[in-house]
Amino acid sequence: MKYLLPSILVLTSITVNAQNNSDSISAKPADQHVTVPGTHVSMIIPQGFKLAKDFVGLEKDDKTFIEVFDPYESDYTKSVTYFTRPIFEGKGMDVFTFKAAKVGTYPAKYAGMKNSAGYGKYELLFGDTTFSAMVLGHCSVNDVETSKALEGAIMSASYDKNKKIDPYIHTYFTVNDSTTMFKFSRRNDDAFRYTVNGNLKIAAEEASMTITPFTMENALSDKEIKKTMEGIYKKQGMSGIKVKNESDNKVNGYDAYESEVYGKINGKETLIYQLTVSKDGKALLITGISSADLDKNLAEFKKLAYTVNFKPADSK
Repeated sequence: MKYLLPSILVLTSITVNAQNNSDSISAKPADQHVTVPGTHVSMIIPQGFKLAKDFVGLEKDDKTFIEVFDPYESDYTKSVTYFTRPIFEGKGMDVFTFKAAKVGTYPAKYAGMKNSAGYGKYELLFGDTTFSAMVLGHCSVNDVETSKALEGAIMSASYDKNKKIDPYIHTYFTVNDSTTMFKFSRRNDDAFRYTVNGNLKIAAEEASMTITPFTMENALSDKEIKKTMEGIYKKQGMSGIKVKNESDNKVNGYDAYESEVYGKINGKETLIYQLTVSKDGKALLITGISSADLDKNLAEFKKLAYTVNFKPADSK
């Protein structure tokens, strides 16, 4: 079995380690609110916009769109400390609006800004101590009406914490976490995180899993994969690395390479489970890390990993 190991694999490192005026945003979605698939966020879709096809949010065209990050971070009270006018201005942005707001009962901060080329950016950050969410608007056209429509959509945001979501709306794979203690927690860029009971906050050294999608453009042998991954783990501070139970096999009919990497991180015996599966040029790197109850967590890692399925080519 051969795979590409692109730059996206650096994401495996995450498994190892104002103004005073306030606006109130609707607490409950009105009839005209539409839920953004894969999120707890609802918004009023302005004329000319539609639900995005290839990302989470709304789009008018490739220059004017709204992205939704839910969750954005695990604690609004911490993430909001980086949401300030001076920080934005330090990045060269002209901040023309900055204010406190509320999304239902959740505190929020909102900023409207543009760069020297006139590119507009609108950010709404909200949440509580258990999560934060971000609604991010982009507008590179010099059109006042379009900018107002985009801003209005963002400020119509509503949040239903109890809504059940499908995190795989814009992906080419699915997994079933119903039979394992590791549940979907959040998405970091292209990496999907799974934690005990899906908790956004995890205790130090608590076991967790990550699934990273990537595409195959150039081939690498399993031996090259092994060498590359060991190099990544060493950079993350893992020592005494030993690879056990590695094999080429089939998982749900897909080509797969599986291994267990043992070593020490911060002086503690640590297991990194890894499974790579592929189909038709698309691939997934599934990893789990544990520094306690290694055998128990290994079994739980496999429960989730072995449920992986690739969607039909025309279903994404």
